[in-house]
Amino acid sequence: MPRGRLLVAMLCLLVPGRGALCADAHPAFAKVALQTGKVRSGLPAVVTDVLAGEVPGIRASLVSLGPGGRHAEGRSRAEDKVYLVLGGRGAVVADGSPLPVERQTIARLPVGTDTELAADAGSTLDVLVLRHALSDEDRADLAAHPEHQAGPYVRKFSERPTSGEAIKSAKTTSRTLLPKDIVPRMSIGTVETVGPDRVAPHAHPMLEQFFLGLDGNDIVVHADGGQTTLGANELVHIPLASSHGAEVAEGKTLHYVWMDFFRDREGLRWLETHKPNEPAKQP
Repeated sequence: MPRGRLLVAMLCLLVPGRGALCADAHPAFAKVALQTGKVRSGLPAVVTDVLAGEVPGIRASLVSLGPGGRHAEGRSRAEDKVYLVLGGRGAVVADGSPLPVERQTIARLPVGTDTELAADAGSTLDVLVLRHALSDEDRADLAAHPEHQAGPYVRKFSERPTSGEAIKSAKTTSRTLLPKDIVPRMSIGTVETVGPDRVAPHAHPMLEQFFLGLDGNDIVVHADGGQTTLGANELVHIPLASSHGAEVAEGKTLHYVWMDFFRDREGLRWLETHKPNEPAKQP
């Protein structure tokens, strides 16, 4: 079984005359702390696969560059890639053209683009790269949306419009960073609020998730009776169909990225529950 599934162990006590009495233990989470800003100038890029094997068809890697460093991702038609900039400044270089990026920026380039990551001379650069292996169905979806293959998609998190969901409070700010149909069977967004607050327990059998804590995030994540803390630059796997939610205590901040990985295109209907917020009315 892949590491990080919600493993429900059985704790058993042998009682004379009654046999073995067993109770469910707390589930175990697949979680990793992402080390950023550590690579010094002149050293080669450090590429670390994280939560390997947790989500079928997804390879997540932390690419860390020292000041002035470069890393060639190359050209691939077998994968669709998304770049989440966790820290520093630099560029995603697409077919030789640099696209400036900085902390809390998302980038996606058309499939087959020759790609390089480059840190500014005076800054480190840390990027979480999501590599999505393309199926035949995915290729058909890409062909159905040629507009997303026409050029790069680069957005700062803060530039994206806000939306609301029934499972979140009115004071919660949600943003969709990567809308559906840009990358087949994938969507990405953020959730932000201050405590006391929560994301109510819910389940979605059509998708698996990663949660990534952003700056200041200090929350408790619940799933199927277990719980774990999630801090800044920590990445956790939320397994398929698990009942899960999140809580933030008074005086603390909830601010994380959710990454949805759908099993098939039909599951994308879940995203219809994300309703855009109406602009504030003028007095």
